[in-house]
Amino acid sequence: MSVLGGAYFFIENERRDRYDNPSEDLIFEFIGELNLRDNGSFVVEPVLASVDWYVSISLLDSGEFETVYRCASRGEHRVVIGDSPSGLSYDVTVWIAGLPSSLKPIRTQN
Repeated sequence: MSVLGGAYFFIENERRDRYDNPSEDLIFEFIGELNLRDNGSFVVEPVLASVDWYVSISLLDSGEFETVYRCASRGEHRVVIGDSPSGLSYDVTVWIAGLPSSLKPIRTQN
């Protein structure tokens, strides 16, 4: 269970830069920092290991981005190739927001 305002998902890249509850803007920044030398991908996933979804974005040799959407409880595993960082960050944000409430934390107030 998460307390109101607490972290329920995070973003982390190959350099181990990690932020809780990333905004669309932060996802966009992470996409812009991808490179083929030492930071080729990142993942957005829930803090709770028992919640079974994730999104990963990887930079391909072609300069395009591969986005993997995975949600085991919904039987979803989808791969999308794109080249627009703003479009990708928007799509990831909308996908996470659209997850069923059963896959999001229960938020309580004290």
